[in-house]
Order: sequence, then structure tokens, then C-alpha cells
Amino acid sequence: MIFLFKQYKEKKEAKMSKVGLIIKREYFSRVRKKSFIVVTVLVPLLIAFLAFLAMWFSLQNNKQFKVLVVDPSNLCEEKLFVGNISDPPAEFYFYTGDLLTEDFKTQPQFEEYDIMVGIGPNVISNKKIGAFYREKPSLTTEKYIRNRLELRLEEYFALDKGLSLSEYREIRQEFDFSMLSLDSGQADTSAAQVVGLGFSIFIFMFIMIYSGQVMRGVIEEKTSRVVEILVSSIKPSQLMMGKIIGVGLVGLTQFLIWIGLIAITLVMLRLFVFADVFDPSNWAQLNQMQNAGALSGEMAQVPKSSELIMLIYNGIPWLSLLFLFICYFIGGYVLYGSLFAMIGSAVDSETDTQQVMMPVMLPLFFSYIISISIISNPGGPAAIWFSQIPLSSPIIMLQRVASNTVTLGEVILSLSLLVLACAFAIWAAAKIYRVGILMYGKKASWKEIIKWMKF
Repeated sequence: MIFLFKQYKEKKEAKMSKVGLIIKREYFSRVRKKSFIVVTVLVPLLIAFLAFLAMWFSLQNNKQFKVLVVDPSNLCEEKLFVGNISDPPAEFYFYTGDLLTEDFKTQPQFEEYDIMVGIGPNVISNKKIGAFYREKPSLTTEKYIRNRLELRLEEYFALDKGLSLSEYREIRQEFDFSMLSLDSGQADTSAAQVVGLGFSIFIFMFIMIYSGQVMRGVIEEKTSRVVEILVSSIKPSQLMMGKIIGVGLVGLTQFLIWIGLIAITLVMLRLFVFADVFDPSNWAQLNQMQNAGALSGEMAQVPKSSELIMLIYNGIPWLSLLFLFICYFIGGYVLYGSLFAMIGSAVDSETDTQQVMMPVMLPLFFSYIISISIISNPGGPAAIWFSQIPLSSPIIMLQRVASNTVTLGEVILSLSLLVLACAFAIWAAAKIYRVGILMYGKKASWKEIIKWMKF
């Protein structure tokens, strides 16, 4: 009995060593390439540079518009409340006479103004305001101009109805409305959902890239007849698993490097750029300013950028997202990698893969489309169901985790179903792989591929 046990153990270790050699070969043959190093290091830097460049160009083009308010009835009394914004996107001027659009366009004294806004004497009843521009403003500037004019006219309406400005401004104050979860006590924010969508896109990209590498590697070994030598010393199923694991480790390595770079960047930003945001004394001063603004009847401006920074650092479950990203990436990659390896073994060239790949690609692309459509409702039926289906759960579930609309039981069930689907995919792919890897000169149909599973 001891002899049989030792013999079984030696055979098992020999098999594992062969699979380990395949994994090592696949991993180091890709990691040591200059292209891997360049992509891993330069892509995050390139993304950061492009983001900075886009912000810089947006600031360069963010001119301050001069707005001429044509108000013959002087309803605004030649003044607007512009708030406590240090650099407003628009500056207002008033003209209390009659002015035609053609005169504004052609007469030299109006050339310095970028926008003309006409306020008619019947605006209190018809609620219509017309505006004409020489250069189209941004949506932010347009919203700012509209809000400032609407606020001033609403004050005029309030006076017309017998309300004082202090009474109206007290009524006009916005409410601090928060919608919290009964279970977690946290608010669902669109920014957190965008982060979840970003993780979903990452998983989609990684599955596409590295599953495709598995398929191309299988096709390359099959067309060069290298696989005939390999299967003489290792089982086809072991060869397939070694290839899938080796390529998957390359993806994990790249992801972990990117996460390290992002983490270092966030820490440096918090210490040297956003230090004032995390200073409690600054938040106390802000609360005092808001209270003073409310008492004086003015509209205090809340710094949304500070709220966004606090959300990024304190309002998003980063550790849970990173852990689940690794779990779902491994599950999704093994599932689709097995299917792509199966496709690679069933064809003779990459040009023959298009027709065979369609049934496998459709669920992946459909999951990506669903992930974008559910961003406004991560707790809806579509998000719940597709976060449990193994073909789509790797892409959908992380959005629900980011938005705090999922329970621990749902995550466990989703991962369990994904593990079962991976086991079935590996079994089916291994049955097909061992037949297809040694067949040449014929593009297999799905009917033939299903037959191979029975051998």
C-alpha cells in the first residue's frame, strides 16, 4: 500500500512539474518581452499625461464670456447675484434700452460682448428668455448664465407677490437631501458607480486581451506543429491548463503593477496636493461660511471638488473592489480562456476564428453593454440577474459592489456559480482540445466541436 501511494505521489508530482514548466514558459516568455514592460509602465503614464493635457486645454479654452443683458423694463435693476465664485465663467453687463439682434451683431459698440440676453416686459407671464451668442459657450457657462438670470428674475417675481428678498432667499435655500441604505447607512453616489464601471471595463479588457493571447498561442503552436512534440510528453489537457494559467499570471502581474502605481499616486496626492482638503479646520471654516451665508440669505457655494476628493478616498470600498476584481478576473478569465483555447484548437489559422468565435463573444459584449446601461440603476432586476449569471457576473458584479447594492450572500452565490461554470468550461474545453489540437486542414463547425466532447 505504501509503495502504491509513493508511486501515485511520484506520478502526480511529475504531472505537476510538467504543468509548472508550461506555466513558467508561458509566463516568462511574455513578461520578459520589451512590449510588456513598455505597456505596463508607459500606459498609466500616458493615460495620466493625456488626462492632464485634456484638463489643460479645457482651462485654456475656458474664457470669461461678456454677457449683455438687454432689460428695457429694468426688471433686474442692473444687478445679479453671482455668488462667491473667484473666477466666474461669465461677466454680466446691462442695457436698459431697446436693442435689435441685428444692431448687436453689426454695431461697433457691442462688439466686445459675446452673448446678448433679451428680457422682455412680459417675462413674468410667458417665462421666455432669448439669448444669442457670437461664440458658443460651454455647457457649464451656459448653465451658469441661465441660473444667475433665473435666480434674479425669481426674486423679482417674489417681490411682485409681496415677499421680501430675505424671506424669498430663506425659502430658496437648497435642502441637504441624502438617500442612505438601511443596511450600510451609506449613500449611493454616481461617482462610486463610475468607479465600479471602470473596474468592469478593466475586467472586460483583460479578459479580451489575455483570452485572445491564449487562442493565438494555441493556433501558433498548432500551425507550427510544435504541439505534436509537446503532447508526446504531456497530456493535452495539462498543456491547455498550463497555457491558461501562465497567460493569466501575466495579466495579474500587469494589473498589480498598475494598482501599485495608482496607489502611490493617490498617496502622494493626498500628502502634497489634497492636504488642505483633509484638514478638519478647513471643513469647520466651510461650515461657518455656509451658516453665515444661510443667515444672510445668500447662496453659499459648496465646493463639489472637495466632496469628490473625500468620496474617492473615504467613500469607495477599494479593498473589497480590488479583492473581488482579482476573484472575478480569475474566474472570468478561466471561463473565457478555456473557451478561447477550445476555439484555437478547432481552427487552423486566426482568420478562421471569426465565425466560431461569435457565440463566445456575444455574451462578453452583451455584458459590457449591460454594464453601461445599469449605471443609473445598479440595484435593478437587470443588474441583479446578470451579476449572478457566470458569463456576465465578472463584468456586472463590481458595479453593484461599488454602489453598495449587493449583499455578501449574493457575492458568495455569484462566485460559486462562476466556479462551477469554470469547472464545466475546463472539462468541455479539455475534451475538445485533445481532439482538435491534432487535426489539420479543416475548419471545424460547432456541430463537430460538440461531437468531440463525447469522445
